[in-house]
Amino acid sequence: MNAPHSNDPMTTPPHRHDPLSPHGEPPVASHGAHLSAAPAVKPLGSRRLVMIGVGVGVVLLLLLVVTLVPRHAVDAELRAEAAGRDSAPVVQVTTVRRAATGGDLALPGTIQALHEGAIYARVPGYVTRWYADIGTVVRAGQVLAEIDAPELEQNVQQAQGQLAQTRAALNLAKADLERWRSLARDSAVTGQEMDQKQAAYEAAAASTAAAEANLRRLVQTRQYTRVTAPFTGMITARSVDIGSLITAAGATSAAVASGGASGAGNGGSLFRISATDTVRTFITVPEAYASSIRPGLDAEVVVQGLANRQFTGFVARTAGALDPGSRTLLTEVDIANRDFALLPGMYAQVKLHFPRVSPPLTIPATALVIRSSGPQVMIVEPGRDPRSGTIHFRNVQIGRDYGATVELAGGVIEGQSIVLNQNADLVEGTKVRIGAVSSVAGDAARGAAAKP
Repeated sequence: MNAPHSNDPMTTPPHRHDPLSPHGEPPVASHGAHLSAAPAVKPLGSRRLVMIGVGVGVVLLLLLVVTLVPRHAVDAELRAEAAGRDSAPVVQVTTVRRAATGGDLALPGTIQALHEGAIYARVPGYVTRWYADIGTVVRAGQVLAEIDAPELEQNVQQAQGQLAQTRAALNLAKADLERWRSLARDSAVTGQEMDQKQAAYEAAAASTAAAEANLRRLVQTRQYTRVTAPFTGMITARSVDIGSLITAAGATSAAVASGGASGAGNGGSLFRISATDTVRTFITVPEAYASSIRPGLDAEVVVQGLANRQFTGFVARTAGALDPGSRTLLTEVDIANRDFALLPGMYAQVKLHFPRVSPPLTIPATALVIRSSGPQVMIVEPGRDPRSGTIHFRNVQIGRDYGATVELAGGVIEGQSIVLNQNADLVEGTKVRIGAVSSVAGDAARGAAAKP
C-alpha cells in the first residue's frame, strides 16, 4: 500500500499550543515558506581524509629528519673526537717565556797585570851586579842591574878628544877671521881671501857642534849601563846573572830563577816586570749581550784558586766592535788588588750585573729536538678543546746554552706552548692531549740569564 502523503489532513497531527507563543498562535513550522533554512553540512569524503593524513605524515617525517640527522652527525663527531682524544698521546708542555730584564752573565777570564813589560839593555857588555830577583817589588827608576861596557868608555874618551881638537881649530879660525877683518878695513886683503877665512871659521864651528853632539850621545848611552825599572811593579822573571854577556840581541845566558824559562823564551830581555796593584782580565761577551755592556758596569770576580774568594771590579773599556769570527765583544775588566792576592795567570769567573735591553726567549733544554735539519721544537696548536692540540715542528736558532735552559734567537714567539716529553711517535700533525703544564720549567727559563 502506498504510504499516506505527508500533506494528508488525516495524517497531519493536530496543532499544539505553545505556552510561550503569544495569542496562542501555532509555532512556526520547520519548513516554513517564508524562512530560509541553514546550509547543509556535507561530510568529508574518505579520499580527502587519506590525502590530508599523508601530508601530515610527510611533514612529520621531514621534521624528524631535520632534527635527528644533525644530532646524529654531532653525536658521531663527538664520539669520534672522544675516541681520538682517548687514543691520543698525552704530552707535558711549557710556555715560551722571556728572560728577566735584569740579569747576570758569567764568563771565564785570565788575570793579567795592568802593566807588564820586558826590560832590555841598551848597551853591550857584561853584567857586574844585579839588585832585583823574582818577587821583588821595585819602584820606578830603581836600579836593577849594572853592566860593564869598556868599549863604550873608550868611545867616550875618544869623543872628548875629538871635541878638544875641534874646539882648538875653532879658536884658531876665529882668531884668523878677526885679523883678516882688520886687514880688510885697511884694504890690505881682497874680498875673496876674506870670504875664505869666514868659511873656515864656520866649518870649524860646525865640526865643534858635531863633536859635542857625539859626546852627548855617548854620555847618555853610558847611562844605560845602569838598568832601571820603567814603572813600579814586581819582578816576575830574571834572565841574567853576574858575568852574563849582553849583546845587541839581548841577554845570551839562560834564565835564572824564572821557572826554567830561557832567555830566548823571554825575547832576550834581562827582566820582566808587572804592575799588579791593579790587575785586569779580558772577557768575550756574546753578541746577544753586547748592547747591554757599558764602561763603568760593576763586575764580580770569583777566583777558584783562592777558595772562591770574590773581588770587586768594573768594566774599564770595550773594543767597540764585534769580532767577525766569533761574534763577541772584547771587554776589559779592572780589579783592585791591594793585598796582591791576585796573581797574573790565575783563572777567574767574571760576573757582570746589567739591565738587559732586549731579554731573549728561553726554553728548557729538554724541549729541543736535534735533527739533521737543525734544532727544532714541538709547538702545540690548541684545538676547540683546550686540553687537546696538534703537534707542529718549528726550526729554532739557539742563542746561548746554559745547560738546563737555552736562549732562542728566533723560531718561536712568546707565550707559545711547546712539548717537553718527546718521543718517536710524535710527528707533524699528531693529535695530542695536553697533560700537566710545567711551571717549574717556565721558572727555570725565566731565570736562565740570572743563573747561567
